[in-house]
Amino acid sequence: MMMIGFILLIVILYCWGSSANSGGSSCIDHQFGSNTSLEILNERYARGEIQREDYLERKQELYIQKQPISIKKG
Repeated sequence: MMMIGFILLIVILYCWGSSANSGGSSCIDHQFGSNTSLEILNERYARGEIQREDYLERKQELYIQKQPISIKKG
């Protein structure tokens, strides 16, 4: 049990140190990626994986999904 606590402490210190050195982004962001769907779409378009029409259509869809849903009573 003490060994697990020690290993956990090492991991926490490593993440804390790496976030201080990388301008504030956390260790978890680096490990799991922090790209939003729009960033991923932009990267795919920039690499030439998708055509312009497909890019614009998907981008519009992402903006529509982010719009707040209003519920009208009456």
